[in-house]
Amino acid sequence: MYPYIYIVLPSYLLMALIGGFVALGWMFIRLEKYQIEFSCFLKWVLFSAVGGFIGSKLLFAVTRIPWLVNNFSVKNLLLLIPQSGLVFYGGLFGVIFTLMWITRNNPDLRERVFRLAAPAMPLFHTFGRIGCFLTDCCYGKELETPISIGAIEITRIPVQLIEALVELVLFIILVIVDKTSKNVNLLKIYLMTYAVIRFFDEFLRGDTVRGIYFGMSTAQWISILIILVYVIKGINAFVKKQSTSDKETYE
Repeated sequence: MYPYIYIVLPSYLLMALIGGFVALGWMFIRLEKYQIEFSCFLKWVLFSAVGGFIGSKLLFAVTRIPWLVNNFSVKNLLLLIPQSGLVFYGGLFGVIFTLMWITRNNPDLRERVFRLAAPAMPLFHTFGRIGCFLTDCCYGKELETPISIGAIEITRIPVQLIEALVELVLFIILVIVDKTSKNVNLLKIYLMTYAVIRFFDEFLRGDTVRGIYFGMSTAQWISILIILVYVIKGINAFVKKQSTSDKETYE
Protein backbone atom coordinates (compact mmCIF):
# COMPACT_ATOMS: atom_id res chain seq x y z
CA MET A 1 0.00 0.00 0.00
CA TYR A 2 0.99 3.63 -0.47
CA PRO A 3 -0.43 5.77 2.37
CA TYR A 4 1.56 8.81 1.20
CA ILE A 5 2.22 10.17 -2.28
CA TYR A 6 5.32 12.31 -2.57
CA ILE A 7 5.49 14.77 -5.42
CA VAL A 8 8.63 16.70 -6.31
CA LEU A 9 8.06 19.87 -8.35
CA PRO A 10 10.77 21.99 -9.97
CA SER A 11 11.14 25.29 -8.10
CA TYR A 12 10.45 27.41 -11.17
CA LEU A 13 7.34 25.45 -12.08
CA LEU A 14 6.04 25.72 -8.52
CA MET A 15 6.58 29.49 -8.37
CA ALA A 16 5.09 29.93 -11.84
CA LEU A 17 1.99 28.02 -10.74
CA ILE A 18 1.70 30.12 -7.58
CA GLY A 19 2.21 33.30 -9.61
CA GLY A 20 -0.40 32.22 -12.12
CA PHE A 21 -2.88 31.38 -9.36
CA VAL A 22 -2.35 34.74 -7.62
CA ALA A 23 -2.57 36.72 -10.88
CA LEU A 24 -5.71 34.89 -12.02
CA GLY A 25 -7.28 35.29 -8.57
CA TRP A 26 -6.54 39.02 -8.63
CA MET A 27 -8.16 39.35 -12.07
CA PHE A 28 -11.12 37.19 -11.08
CA ILE A 29 -12.17 39.49 -8.24
CA ARG A 30 -12.12 42.43 -10.69
CA LEU A 31 -14.19 40.88 -13.50
CA GLU A 32 -17.37 42.65 -12.41
CA LYS A 33 -15.60 46.02 -12.38
CA TYR A 34 -14.70 45.64 -16.05
CA GLN A 35 -17.97 43.94 -17.00
CA ILE A 36 -16.32 40.77 -18.25
CA GLU A 37 -18.19 37.47 -18.10
CA PHE A 38 -16.50 34.59 -16.28
CA SER A 39 -16.99 32.20 -19.22
CA CYS A 40 -15.19 34.64 -21.54
CA PHE A 41 -12.46 35.10 -18.95
CA LEU A 42 -11.81 31.35 -18.82
CA LYS A 43 -11.64 31.13 -22.60
CA TRP A 44 -9.18 34.01 -22.80
CA VAL A 45 -7.01 32.50 -20.08
CA LEU A 46 -6.78 29.17 -21.92
CA PHE A 47 -5.99 30.80 -25.27
CA SER A 48 -3.49 33.16 -23.64
CA ALA A 49 -1.73 30.28 -21.89
CA VAL A 50 -1.27 28.53 -25.23
CA GLY A 51 -0.19 31.73 -26.98
CA GLY A 52 2.24 32.59 -24.20
CA PHE A 53 3.79 29.13 -24.21
CA ILE A 54 4.25 29.12 -27.97
CA GLY A 55 5.65 32.67 -27.97
CA SER A 56 8.16 31.91 -25.22
CA LYS A 57 9.39 28.78 -27.03
CA LEU A 58 9.63 30.51 -30.40
CA LEU A 59 11.68 33.44 -29.15
CA PHE A 60 14.11 31.15 -27.36
CA ALA A 61 14.43 29.13 -30.57
CA VAL A 62 15.24 32.34 -32.47
CA THR A 63 18.08 33.09 -30.05
CA ARG A 64 19.46 29.60 -30.77
CA ILE A 65 19.65 30.10 -34.54
CA PRO A 66 23.39 31.02 -34.47
CA TRP A 67 24.02 27.78 -32.56
CA LEU A 68 21.95 25.86 -35.12
CA VAL A 69 23.95 27.34 -37.98
CA ASN A 70 27.20 26.17 -36.38
CA ASN A 71 25.77 22.77 -35.43
CA PHE A 72 23.37 22.15 -38.27
CA SER A 73 21.75 18.77 -38.66
CA VAL A 74 18.26 17.59 -39.45
CA LYS A 75 17.93 16.32 -35.88
CA ASN A 76 18.96 19.68 -34.35
CA LEU A 77 16.57 21.50 -36.70
CA LEU A 78 13.63 19.31 -35.75
CA LEU A 79 14.40 19.54 -32.03
CA LEU A 80 15.16 23.27 -32.02
CA ILE A 81 11.72 24.36 -30.80
CA PRO A 82 10.78 21.26 -28.70
CA GLN A 83 14.05 21.49 -26.77
CA SER A 84 13.98 25.27 -26.47
CA GLY A 85 13.56 26.88 -23.08
CA LEU A 86 11.12 29.63 -22.13
CA VAL A 87 11.76 33.34 -22.68
CA PHE A 88 9.64 35.91 -20.84
CA TYR A 89 9.42 38.48 -23.61
CA GLY A 90 8.26 35.80 -26.04
CA GLY A 91 5.59 34.61 -23.61
CA LEU A 92 4.53 38.18 -22.84
CA PHE A 93 3.95 39.09 -26.47
CA GLY A 94 2.39 35.71 -27.11
CA VAL A 95 -0.24 36.60 -24.49
CA ILE A 96 -0.66 40.18 -25.74
CA PHE A 97 -1.09 39.19 -29.39
CA THR A 98 -3.52 36.46 -28.40
CA LEU A 99 -5.69 38.91 -26.46
CA MET A 100 -5.47 41.44 -29.29
CA TRP A 101 -6.64 38.80 -31.76
CA ILE A 102 -9.52 37.69 -29.54
CA THR A 103 -10.74 41.29 -29.11
CA ARG A 104 -9.95 42.43 -32.67
CA ASN A 105 -13.59 43.29 -33.46
CA ASN A 106 -14.38 45.07 -30.19
CA PRO A 107 -12.12 48.05 -29.28
CA ASP A 108 -14.06 48.79 -26.09
CA LEU A 109 -13.69 45.19 -24.88
CA ARG A 110 -9.98 45.25 -25.77
CA GLU A 111 -9.47 48.32 -23.58
CA ARG A 112 -11.26 46.70 -20.64
CA VAL A 113 -9.37 43.42 -21.07
CA PHE A 114 -5.97 45.10 -21.02
CA ARG A 115 -6.88 47.33 -18.07
CA LEU A 116 -7.68 44.10 -16.26
CA ALA A 117 -4.67 42.12 -17.51
CA ALA A 118 -1.85 44.70 -17.53
CA PRO A 119 -1.25 44.80 -13.74
CA ALA A 120 -1.48 41.00 -13.55
CA MET A 121 1.54 40.66 -15.86
CA PRO A 122 4.17 42.06 -13.45
CA LEU A 123 2.38 40.33 -10.57
CA PHE A 124 2.87 36.95 -12.26
CA HIS A 125 6.43 37.81 -13.24
CA THR A 126 7.29 38.61 -9.62
CA PHE A 127 6.82 34.96 -8.69
CA GLY A 128 8.49 33.82 -11.89
CA ARG A 129 11.68 35.67 -11.02
CA ILE A 130 11.67 34.18 -7.54
CA GLY A 131 11.46 30.81 -9.27
CA CYS A 132 14.49 31.80 -11.38
CA PHE A 133 16.41 32.58 -8.17
CA LEU A 134 15.50 29.22 -6.63
CA THR A 135 16.43 27.38 -9.83
CA ASP A 136 19.62 29.42 -10.24
CA CYS A 137 18.86 30.45 -13.81
CA CYS A 138 18.96 34.00 -15.23
CA TYR A 139 21.68 34.58 -12.65
CA GLY A 140 23.72 37.74 -12.08
CA LYS A 141 27.38 38.53 -12.43
CA GLU A 142 29.83 37.26 -9.85
CA LEU A 143 30.43 39.55 -6.88
CA GLU A 144 34.02 40.58 -6.20
CA THR A 145 33.27 40.21 -2.51
CA PRO A 146 30.66 37.55 -1.60
CA ILE A 147 27.89 38.58 0.80
CA SER A 148 27.12 36.35 3.77
CA ILE A 149 23.62 36.28 5.26
CA GLY A 150 23.74 33.87 8.17
CA ALA A 151 24.76 30.49 6.76
CA ILE A 152 23.98 31.60 3.20
CA GLU A 153 26.77 33.00 1.05
CA ILE A 154 25.74 35.03 -2.00
CA THR A 155 28.43 34.93 -4.66
CA ARG A 156 26.45 36.55 -7.48
CA ILE A 157 24.30 39.65 -7.85
CA PRO A 158 20.78 38.45 -6.92
CA VAL A 159 19.40 40.02 -10.08
CA GLN A 160 16.36 37.73 -10.05
CA LEU A 161 15.24 39.00 -6.62
CA ILE A 162 15.98 42.60 -7.59
CA GLU A 163 13.74 42.29 -10.63
CA ALA A 164 11.07 40.48 -8.60
CA LEU A 165 10.95 43.41 -6.17
CA VAL A 166 10.81 45.97 -8.98
CA GLU A 167 8.02 43.98 -10.68
CA LEU A 168 6.02 43.99 -7.44
CA VAL A 169 6.43 47.76 -7.16
CA LEU A 170 5.35 48.12 -10.81
CA PHE A 171 2.23 46.07 -10.08
CA ILE A 172 1.34 48.38 -7.18
CA ILE A 173 1.91 51.46 -9.33
CA LEU A 174 -0.34 50.13 -12.09
CA VAL A 175 -3.09 49.37 -9.57
CA ILE A 176 -2.87 52.92 -8.20
CA VAL A 177 -2.89 54.45 -11.69
CA ASP A 178 -5.87 52.31 -12.62
CA LYS A 179 -7.80 53.65 -9.63
CA THR A 180 -6.87 57.31 -10.09
CA SER A 181 -6.85 57.68 -13.89
CA LYS A 182 -9.47 56.22 -16.19
CA ASN A 183 -8.11 57.43 -19.53
CA VAL A 184 -4.61 55.96 -19.44
CA ASN A 185 -3.22 53.03 -21.37
CA LEU A 186 -2.03 50.66 -18.64
CA LEU A 187 -0.47 48.26 -21.14
CA LYS A 188 1.61 51.10 -22.58
CA ILE A 189 2.78 52.16 -19.13
CA TYR A 190 3.67 48.59 -18.25
CA LEU A 191 5.54 47.82 -21.47
CA MET A 192 7.54 51.05 -21.50
CA THR A 193 8.39 50.84 -17.80
CA TYR A 194 9.36 47.20 -17.99
CA ALA A 195 11.42 47.82 -21.13
CA VAL A 196 13.50 50.40 -19.24
CA ILE A 197 13.80 48.11 -16.20
CA ARG A 198 14.81 45.12 -18.30
CA PHE A 199 17.32 47.11 -20.37
CA PHE A 200 19.33 48.12 -17.29
CA ASP A 201 18.63 44.86 -15.47
CA GLU A 202 20.41 42.95 -18.24
CA PHE A 203 23.70 44.68 -17.42
CA LEU A 204 23.65 42.82 -14.08
CA ARG A 205 23.13 39.42 -15.69
CA GLY A 206 25.96 36.90 -15.86
CA ASP A 207 24.48 34.28 -18.17
CA THR A 208 24.89 34.41 -21.95
CA VAL A 209 22.40 31.72 -22.99
CA ARG A 210 19.83 34.44 -23.73
CA GLY A 211 21.84 35.61 -26.73
CA ILE A 212 24.28 38.50 -27.04
CA TYR A 213 24.38 40.56 -30.23
CA PHE A 214 26.65 43.59 -30.74
CA GLY A 215 27.29 43.74 -27.01
CA MET A 216 23.64 43.65 -25.94
CA SER A 217 21.26 40.82 -25.15
CA THR A 218 18.15 39.85 -27.06
CA ALA A 219 16.01 41.29 -24.26
CA GLN A 220 17.81 44.64 -24.49
CA TRP A 221 17.23 44.87 -28.23
CA ILE A 222 13.54 44.07 -27.70
CA SER A 223 13.37 46.69 -24.92
CA ILE A 224 14.86 49.31 -27.24
CA LEU A 225 12.35 48.36 -29.94
CA ILE A 226 9.42 48.72 -27.53
CA ILE A 227 10.58 52.17 -26.42
CA LEU A 228 11.16 53.29 -30.03
CA VAL A 229 7.70 52.12 -31.12
CA TYR A 230 5.96 54.10 -28.38
CA VAL A 231 8.18 57.15 -28.86
CA ILE A 232 7.39 57.18 -32.60
CA LYS A 233 3.69 56.73 -31.86
CA GLY A 234 3.85 59.62 -29.40
CA ILE A 235 5.57 61.89 -31.92
CA ASN A 236 3.06 60.99 -34.63
CA ALA A 237 0.15 61.67 -32.27
CA PHE A 238 1.67 65.03 -31.28
CA VAL A 239 2.25 66.03 -34.92
CA LYS A 240 -1.27 65.00 -35.86
CA LYS A 241 -2.72 66.98 -32.95
CA GLN A 242 -0.68 70.06 -33.90
CA SER A 243 -1.78 69.79 -37.53
CA THR A 244 -5.41 69.57 -36.50
CA SER A 245 -5.00 72.53 -34.14
CA ASP A 246 -3.30 74.64 -36.83
CA LYS A 247 -6.01 73.75 -39.33
CA GLU A 248 -8.77 74.78 -36.93
CA THR A 249 -6.97 78.07 -36.21
CA TYR A 250 -6.58 78.79 -39.92
CA GLU A 251 -10.23 78.12 -40.56
